[in-house]
Amino acid sequence: MCTTIEDRIILLLDERTRLGQTDGARGRGRLRRVVDSLTEFIQVPEPGRGYFERLTEYTGISTQRWRKVFHRRQRPTPDMIEALARLFPQYAFWIATRITDSSNGHVAPANAQTFPERPYVEADAANQYFRRSIVLFRRLFEEAEVELKDDQARMRAATRMPPVARWHDGPLVDAAYRVAQSDEYAQLREIWFSREDARSANLRRIWSAAREGRPWNRGRRRAQDSDSGKDPRAAHQHLRDLYFAPRTRQPTRFALSVLNTSPAALTDEQVIRLRSWIERMQGEDLFVFLAYLEHHGIARERIFPLKPARVRYAWLGMEDAEIGRFMAYLKGVRLTTSRTCTGRRIAQQSGA
Repeated sequence: MCTTIEDRIILLLDERTRLGQTDGARGRGRLRRVVDSLTEFIQVPEPGRGYFERLTEYTGISTQRWRKVFHRRQRPTPDMIEALARLFPQYAFWIATRITDSSNGHVAPANAQTFPERPYVEADAANQYFRRSIVLFRRLFEEAEVELKDDQARMRAATRMPPVARWHDGPLVDAAYRVAQSDEYAQLREIWFSREDARSANLRRIWSAAREGRPWNRGRRRAQDSDSGKDPRAAHQHLRDLYFAPRTRQPTRFALSVLNTSPAALTDEQVIRLRSWIERMQGEDLFVFLAYLEHHGIARERIFPLKPARVRYAWLGMEDAEIGRFMAYLKGVRLTTSRTCTGRRIAQQSGA
């Protein structure tokens, strides 16, 4: 089993409670009014401190129940899942299926690890289309005067009828045509065309014929080098890259030349450059470094001591303590070699 609906809902709630925490009490205890692309105001809970209370105001589901779900003391119920899907329709597909469909606006929160697609920026036009569609679907039932608290009435309204060879639309079809004549329905169509225009532009940016010719790729390396918040494992990819692209960088010529030199034979300049390379070590460089240790008879455990109950799932580069142990080893080997050479010279001079 991979993630569960409970996991994904907790991730979503965690993201919303953490957002805007630096704003203090701004917006606490109230809903925020957001304007969509046309005329409708939508009430959404302000993120940050006090989010569960505002979520209760929006959904009618008690704060205690939301907190129990967040702390895994109860499983999310259908009404809670439906409420979050209405509030965040851009996340509904991810909540239900675990995956995303970014080019069509179905994404995941920023704190959720996604695969096979990478995290992707939200499409405002798609979000507006989802929200307006939800509003109009509710209006359809109101127009048809369906008794929403009557289970049988709701089921009759929502069911299409299968006569002999083809499906007939259900009881709501007359109301659907009445709603289709409204200004709101016409606005929905406009939003759809806007969404498709934005979608085409996004696809062109994602699937550019020349990847390195994309506007954001020019000078990207320089910008990423100065971005200390960038995950080094993904430094070769841009936010707009839809899929994971394996790193193709090969070990540098410097690494290959210096690491062919024994520790005792390294010059002071080479040691300085070697430390700088180790501090920036990424990807395939690790395998070159491990081969270096093996070739020169340096026990791997000397640099990377085994720690009980510790598993390193991903390589983020060498830790400061590991770099320190390696540099201390180099210093000791070079000092011993230097003393040995000095002793031999003294012995030779004495013998002469």
